[in-house]
Amino acid sequence: MVATGLWPKRANFDPTAWMTNFGTDERSLAQRLLEGFTFFSDELVKQMFRSAFLSLSSLVVSDKNDIAVARNEWSQFVDSMIVVRVTGETPNDADSGFAFSRLARDVLMLPEGRIASPETALNFLAAGGAGNVLFVDDFVGSGNQFGDTWERLYVTSSGPCSFKQLSSQSGCKTRFFYCPVICTDLGRKNIHQRCGSVVQIVPAHFFGSRQSALSTDSSIWRDDMRTEGPEFVRQASKRAGIPDLNGAEGCWQGFHKLGLALAFSHGYPDATLPLFYTNANGWKPLIRKGTL
Repeated sequence: MVATGLWPKRANFDPTAWMTNFGTDERSLAQRLLEGFTFFSDELVKQMFRSAFLSLSSLVVSDKNDIAVARNEWSQFVDSMIVVRVTGETPNDADSGFAFSRLARDVLMLPEGRIASPETALNFLAAGGAGNVLFVDDFVGSGNQFGDTWERLYVTSSGPCSFKQLSSQSGCKTRFFYCPVICTDLGRKNIHQRCGSVVQIVPAHFFGSRQSALSTDSSIWRDDMRTEGPEFVRQASKRAGIPDLNGAEGCWQGFHKLGLALAFSHGYPDATLPLFYTNANGWKPLIRKGTL
């Protein structure tokens, strides 16, 4: 799995050391959890991002039976695109949206002039500019980051404005799309509540309860582990000193209790179980922050 790039290099990802955290009676559960861990390599992330973008054609091409018409509609759509990064609750230069803005240029081959900050995009559109907006990012957990980006007021030449306000203006012809690599069902639900159907979410993959190690219908656990598996995660997390914060950041269940088992080549989301990366109380981590 390391040789094929399905797992990171051993210096950054140490399943052998991680397995020593568990007793003999826990090893079958720990091994099953390890087997359920998903690592998205840099190349795989690029391909999934490209796939999500191309999936937009199903929404914008009206006549799929006429290839000439379809090509023309798709070309016009791509030429109208304004790529906007999603910023965190407190925007900063470490936001993953920056990396995906670059991927829009390098992988999707979109002109750099069509890649803009939220402020620049809003200023252009509020001043009467035409274009369709494509928001980009790697992972949608709770959907709060996108909701904040959507509702945040930015300074424009016409005064403070948000994407939400712009979309509700009479005669607004701008269409809004969101192409993350992974989107959870929770994120999709929350974005729909805050944005309605104005924003169309098209990820490479949706993650639901089956991708959570804490769910009884999780694809990670065998049928005979449906109850025992989540309880094993709870007990092992308690032994590792990971607190129960009711789904807050750093909670043993992951952010918003999503209980995910995943990492990207550039890091892992807060929704990933801390059991994979904590080094408290002598716990040996599977993955190390900043080394992937």
